[in-house]
Amino acid sequence: MAVVEISKIQIRRGQELQTGIPRLDPGEFGWAEDTEHLYIGKRIAEGANTDENSRILTENDLNNIFSLLGANSTLTLTTLYEYRDGVLPHTEITSVQRKLDDYVGLADFGVATSSTAVDITLNFRNAVNDLFDNAENDRRQLRVPAGNYIIDGSVTLPSYTTLIGEGSGLTKLILTNTATNMFKSFDSDHITIQGMTLEYATNLNSNYALLSLDDVANVEIKDVRFTTSSTFTMTNYGIGISLSGEGSGGTEKCKDIYIDNCEFSSIGVGIIGTGTVIHPVISNSVFSNLQQGVKFNTGTTLTAPLDGVIISNRFEKIIREGIFVSTATNRTNHVSENNIFREVGTGPDATGNPRGDATTSTAYPVVSFFSPGNRSINDHFERQVKAADMTTVFYYNPLIKGRATITNGAIYTATITASTSTIVKIPLTKEDQKVTLEYSMSNSNYSRKGMLIANITGGTGADVYGSTYDHYDYSWVTEVTDPTFNVDYTLSTVTNYNYVTVTCYNPPANSTAFNFSYQISFLS
Repeated sequence: MAVVEISKIQIRRGQELQTGIPRLDPGEFGWAEDTEHLYIGKRIAEGANTDENSRILTENDLNNIFSLLGANSTLTLTTLYEYRDGVLPHTEITSVQRKLDDYVGLADFGVATSSTAVDITLNFRNAVNDLFDNAENDRRQLRVPAGNYIIDGSVTLPSYTTLIGEGSGLTKLILTNTATNMFKSFDSDHITIQGMTLEYATNLNSNYALLSLDDVANVEIKDVRFTTSSTFTMTNYGIGISLSGEGSGGTEKCKDIYIDNCEFSSIGVGIIGTGTVIHPVISNSVFSNLQQGVKFNTGTTLTAPLDGVIISNRFEKIIREGIFVSTATNRTNHVSENNIFREVGTGPDATGNPRGDATTSTAYPVVSFFSPGNRSINDHFERQVKAADMTTVFYYNPLIKGRATITNGAIYTATITASTSTIVKIPLTKEDQKVTLEYSMSNSNYSRKGMLIANITGGTGADVYGSTYDHYDYSWVTEVTDPTFNVDYTLSTVTNYNYVTVTCYNPPANSTAFNFSYQISFLS
């Protein structure tokens, strides 16, 4: 039988309270068995600052942290303390009390963490009023630990309020009052809310927003979920965030609102903006199971929110528009970019839920821009993909209705084999419309690159007409006759739900199938 010998590494050890700790050699460890203290030796000759042993802190020291913060064992909350004393040249002396006060949580205001929902309305108000409604404390953060909490009234957020939860899946605040917002702020500046869930109690049919911001500037909302307790259901009630502003000519008060990495689900409308809301940014968020996603309205001055950026969001299972901008007297200049729209604007089915994108029933536009100056850049519309695959009657509800520039950077492909081939369906918006289609057409014998422009007039039914201009360059191996393109109108009997098709006529007879790729953009 083989003999295996294992060498063990040992360190010096003994009883610190009986014999003390000897001076250890540089790099030598010493373990005090009675006090459970660990030391390592060092020497000035080798570059250390002293010849004394250095003590290494272990997990046992956490139970007696106060005795380690100061130079003596009589440490109190008024004892002076300096962060990394003698190491960093610009640190200043503070007190242990102030150091502990750097972290402020709801527990400091009488709230105990609980897995069951407890009413903390008064505690929350007291915490916000104490911390933020005071100029001396205007840079504090209120930490909201993980747990379920009831808010049964409105909490007003003054300037420089910062609420930090432990994450949208961990910290949950539940509104149980039908006559008020959960949080509201007006005529204030610098509001931050992060890492929590704000939700309505089950079957709370309220149209007060979970978060109402009135004439508030410099707001950051990040990693917050706005929903109801009964998730993944459709409802006509509830608003996630309400933005409103009054002002003109440079006196606008509601501006620079940043909403990032949030979720809006199972409520009526995700975000509503009314009046002079300037430069709201909505990014990397999810809108699902809603009546409408983002809705911008005019205020009493007929001025709607403007210069909004709605970028890299996902809109899905929404009865009406993912983005809606009402008619306004001003150029609103919103940008919708790199958003994904799935089952948006499909209308409800018999059970009240959104229908699929391949529905043959009339419904709503995916996006409505009823004021000028708006743009859609590289948005993905699942309805457009489904429409291209439909072989039956398809009521092509407009992707974007109203006055907008639509640039679609996606590359689509088609194969031209017959003497007449439909390449793409283009939705009508009832507006005067320009469609630019850049294409590449080729096979082993023939190559053609061009830009096809369709000029479509406004109107419906028999009033729709237009013309086509095709500018291209080509080359061939064996000379062939160039094909032609045209715009055909497929007009349903349902008002405003029509589309046109771009068709290729008479591809060269002596050629095999053509590969056709294209990019399409709209101007209304």
